[in-house]
Amino acid sequence: MAAIFSGFGGILGFGDSMSLKVYNTLSRSVEGFVPLKKGEVGMYVCGPTVYGPGHIGHARTYTAFDIIRRYLEYKGFKVKYVVNITDVHDDLIRRADEDGTTIFSLAEKNISLFMKDLDALGIKRPSVMPRVTGHMKEILEVIEALEKKGFAYETEDGVYFSVSKFPEYGKLSGIKPKKRMTGTRVETDKYEKGDAADFALWKKAREGEPSWPSRWGDGRPGWHIECSAMSTKYLGNKFDIHGGAVDLVFPHHENEIAQSECAFGEKPFVKYWLHAGFLNVAGEKMSKSLGNFITIPQLLGKFDPKAFRFFIAGLHYRSRVDFRDEYIVNAAKGLAKWNAMIQGLLDADGKDNGDEVKTAISGARHGFEKCMDEDFNLPNAWAELNGFQSKINSILAAGGPSKADAQEAIAFMKELNSVFGFFEFGKKAEEKAPKEIRDLIAEREKSRKEKDFAEADRIRQELRQKGFELLDTPQGVKFKKT
Repeated sequence: MAAIFSGFGGILGFGDSMSLKVYNTLSRSVEGFVPLKKGEVGMYVCGPTVYGPGHIGHARTYTAFDIIRRYLEYKGFKVKYVVNITDVHDDLIRRADEDGTTIFSLAEKNISLFMKDLDALGIKRPSVMPRVTGHMKEILEVIEALEKKGFAYETEDGVYFSVSKFPEYGKLSGIKPKKRMTGTRVETDKYEKGDAADFALWKKAREGEPSWPSRWGDGRPGWHIECSAMSTKYLGNKFDIHGGAVDLVFPHHENEIAQSECAFGEKPFVKYWLHAGFLNVAGEKMSKSLGNFITIPQLLGKFDPKAFRFFIAGLHYRSRVDFRDEYIVNAAKGLAKWNAMIQGLLDADGKDNGDEVKTAISGARHGFEKCMDEDFNLPNAWAELNGFQSKINSILAAGGPSKADAQEAIAFMKELNSVFGFFEFGKKAEEKAPKEIRDLIAEREKSRKEKDFAEADRIRQELRQKGFELLDTPQGVKFKKT
């Protein structure tokens, strides 16, 4: 196996992270990435609330973190990747009531759709996808620990976290809670919320709502507590990476830090916080009221999912994204050029070009890894890879490379595809064409050999009308779809 993977830069050093740097939202700086356990990474990304289909903002976030996860694996790390599913929430209860169904039926339908969308987008399945409804025991244990340590209190409608008891609150977002102008809470009144900034850990049951038993009465968890319970169950009380969209920094991730560090005593409970940037649609924030809300099924019904993935892979994960149809159309064209180059390599059996291909591969690999090691800088990485593409296309146009060199280049492209997941390595063009097209090409070749050039030109025009352009090369006739 070592020989097969010898081209992977990270595999050679098995999880060597000294060169990898990431931007940590917590420190607001780029830091060297050193995992808690050598060679292994624990990574948690906040998943969807499944009251409806996922939207393109979700598609952007989960594609971006999929590429990060894949690059860590490319570097040789063993990654345990956890993405939660929020299947009990105010939005789920409201939508289920509107649809005349239960939150459980609604969640099952949308979870199934979400998994289908992940597969279509080329996103690798997470190691674990825990659901809130399957982790009530763990959630209640965290709340009980917070209450026992004096960080939580009960009211008439639930259990709340006391933000004032955690002086470091706001260290992730920089947002500090405002003092109530009316004074402080009367400690003996357990049925009054202590401060406006305090947030719910447990919501006591209301009529008609789903509920679970607890020491405080039947109810359901608040939104933030679920991630503290599930992330630590699968990754430990302290782990390497916590990710999500930038709009989760406050209050969700801020509250996670407060309740987790108070419950478990680990500071910081997450070493590196990574956040994906906003996604706008045609320059405006996506919203149903503006009529620019796009679900993932709508996206996939209109565009090749690999083209969308190629588009996202060209952007820095922290950048603000502007989604426009023409950008995906252009991305599809860009991806087609890469696949055409790969097809040329699959078909190549030309002249030896010395060390040109090996040198191009070595330079591209080094440049790619150097850029990706700088907080996964994809735009700069593609600048390096585009130079490689130009060089290989020049070699192909000149009648090369040799079959052996072409295979080396293809192996490198497969290395890259372990990170990107959108290149195509199909059969040779001649083998992929429909039989009707192959027969016409054979007829044209026969006409050319018999010097019936008029007939050969006629067949060329017929093929063009059917969407196939013939290319006469030193290696013989090739074709591409137009």
